[in-house]
Amino acid sequence: MHNLKIELGNCVKVYAKNATCTKCEDICPHHAISYNENIPVVSDACTDCGGCIGVCPTEAISLKNFDTLDFIFSFLEGEESLISCKKNIPCLATLSVENLISLALLGDETILDLGHCASCEIQEPLYAQIQQNITEANLFLQNINSTKTIKTEMLGYKEPVEEKEPDRRQFLKRFSVKGAIKSKIEFEEALHEEQHAISIEDTQNIRKKEIPNKRKLLFMALKRAQTPVNYHTYMSDEISFTSQKNINDDCDNCSICYRICPTGALQSDRRQTKIDFDPLMCVKCSLCHDVCEPNAITLIPYSTKELFEPKVTELINFKVVRCDECANFFTYFGGEKTCPRCKIEEEEAKSLWGIQ
Repeated sequence: MHNLKIELGNCVKVYAKNATCTKCEDICPHHAISYNENIPVVSDACTDCGGCIGVCPTEAISLKNFDTLDFIFSFLEGEESLISCKKNIPCLATLSVENLISLALLGDETILDLGHCASCEIQEPLYAQIQQNITEANLFLQNINSTKTIKTEMLGYKEPVEEKEPDRRQFLKRFSVKGAIKSKIEFEEALHEEQHAISIEDTQNIRKKEIPNKRKLLFMALKRAQTPVNYHTYMSDEISFTSQKNINDDCDNCSICYRICPTGALQSDRRQTKIDFDPLMCVKCSLCHDVCEPNAITLIPYSTKELFEPKVTELINFKVVRCDECANFFTYFGGEKTCPRCKIEEEEAKSLWGIQ
């Protein structure tokens, strides 16, 4: 039985039927993750490698027996500098780009052991992702003028050999009281997972708009870093974990983008007269782009200034007036001061009575 857990309330795939995020499915070496009407489902083919954890933009995925944030703090508090899949982590792909940047900025030295990757049975596509994460993290550190780096070595770390307990003995332990309780819990968890449904708790999590722990950790790390003399500008496709956006005049202020944004990076005011964007909170999940019917949201070059001098930007503003029919406020683009809903009702009434 696998130990992978998915918080459906945090999964962007669950947020909208046209969400395009498939990062967890794409990275899985065993094809253990699939979707049932946009709800991610994990099969028993999962081996708990944790690669999906590293690529999930909202940290909706976790392992029941391994917490990335706890590992990072424990690693930073200790005297070790080596991170290896044979020593202290399921797979190096568990660590996201943000995790690697934070480890470098907050620690004295971070060395990733790549010695097992080339011969690993699940190297595809994990090894390529690991290399990509390291390259992006080190380039980012360089672009903020940091002297810190993520180092790599082909060490091939091996744990001291210990005599393993026979499987039969492990099986018999299941009949102890403690073992029986554990089996019952695992069984109930398996039943719960097989339901593939969104609970009330999941729905509440969708409304929370939380920033992932990896972003909070990056905030903390950057506060301890020296502010660069010059800021670097990325092209939109050169940075994977955040973005800067633009909204053009095709926007009809439907409000879906900022209502559905999982972190609150996109926001509006009470009367919906504008759309603001905070790049510091953006996790580049692309959900706002997926739900925008007029394709009014686009990515533009991103400056590292946003991380050291954060600023909320007004992307677009609207004229809001009262409808002459129902007196409700609506976004006015000219012509008669009648809201879309009243116009639809008027057209339906005309159709019903045969009026042209």
